[in-house]
Amino acid sequence: MIIDFHTHLSSWGGVMDPEDTPRRTLARLDRADVGGALLMPFAGLFSNCADHPADNDRVFRYCGESPGRLFPAFTVNPYNGNAALDEIRRCAAERGAKVLKLHPWLQGFSISSPEMDKAAELSRELGLAVIFHDGSPLYSHPLQLARLCRDFPGLTVVSGHAGLGDMWREAIAAAQRHPDFVLCLSGPRELAMAEIIREVRPEQICVGSDMATSDRDDVVLWFRWAQFRKLELSAEQKRTIEEETPARLLGIDA
Repeated sequence: MIIDFHTHLSSWGGVMDPEDTPRRTLARLDRADVGGALLMPFAGLFSNCADHPADNDRVFRYCGESPGRLFPAFTVNPYNGNAALDEIRRCAAERGAKVLKLHPWLQGFSISSPEMDKAAELSRELGLAVIFHDGSPLYSHPLQLARLCRDFPGLTVVSGHAGLGDMWREAIAAAQRHPDFVLCLSGPRELAMAEIIREVRPEQICVGSDMATSDRDDVVLWFRWAQFRKLELSAEQKRTIEEETPARLLGIDA
């Protein structure tokens, strides 16, 4: 199954469209020839730390209506201390989540902080992948993310935008240095994407649109996948990037 590894529930700021339903989201994915999607919070990236459990549960409920096609991620703010660690445990143990989403820029925390280290250590212990917004210095540099792979061997760190438009070379360097550093092609231009695929193992690459479920059109979804599908890839590369890498991160069969 082809999986979009970077989508968000609702829209920017966490605004929910009353017509936003899992059925409509799946229809949009079908039109783009995409089988499933990792669905991450939006509201939780803007909200007060105390609201994270409610926002995470909204994502779980939404995905729960389409199990096997919509896969939930959750968020915390590491600066929330023990409450953040408790929420990581709850979402992993009680809800079965496999992916923690963090956005240092919007959430206002440092990747280099002791609080982030505690969240990283617990995520490694629980077998979670951690996907970050990246490509926005000074807060989210790909090489800052890679430091977590160095300090926490075995932790899977996903560069959610593969460095965006300006930092993709640094994302390549990080992936070449750390086998558990994964690049999600959701932001770099086509020439950069082609270079990433030349320089990085397909087992360390996935694709994401960054679409929001409350959007009224499919422009972002269509554009990002059309960019990727224009690249010259072998059938084996295509299957690994579109299906096998995201399935491995989600703990499901490709």
